[in-house]
Amino acid sequence: MSEPREPTGNLSRRRRVLARLRGEQTLGRMRKAGLNAEDPLYMADRVYVDPTFAWAISIGAHTTIAHDVRIIAHDAAVKHLTGYSEVRPVVIGEGCYIGAGAIVLPGSSIGDGAVVGAGSVVRGEVPAGMIAAGNPTRVIGEASELRDRHRQLQVDAQCFEREPIDGLTTHELAAMRAALSADSRIYVL
Repeated sequence: MSEPREPTGNLSRRRRVLARLRGEQTLGRMRKAGLNAEDPLYMADRVYVDPTFAWAISIGAHTTIAHDVRIIAHDAAVKHLTGYSEVRPVVIGEGCYIGAGAIVLPGSSIGDGAVVGAGSVVRGEVPAGMIAAGNPTRVIGEASELRDRHRQLQVDAQCFEREPIDGLTTHELAAMRAALSADSRIYVL
């Protein structure tokens, strides 16, 4: 028998209120500050977009930005010497993935379909369709190779249609844990 689930609308509203109380940025507020972000766009919790210079940042549609990513368009390192901060555009293309904890520095350009590894520091250009990682980032492969490798791994792995977030039943969560324990890898939609 399934456990009751909380209505999604209430959960979403609660998250928005808590985020506002914590002072977290929202996509709506970032857009009001001038961020050029095309829909659909997925931004996880605690993404930081340079609030004063959001207008110098553009993000393409179908891009996913994981939690704790920082996108910065200005460099104030010489402000105490010159009286001015340097502002450079940041361009993130369509269909990109920016991994958790990555930092995208002023003047960076991430091409369409590129993947930036978790914890990476992007300074300069990541070509379209490439995977880049490290500090500073360097190209380590093609995104198509990563996709093909994981599609092959999915053939033998257990795939689940739901992510393990609020609202999973105890049975669904137990099934995911058991599969992960048995195979050390699962895939979720």
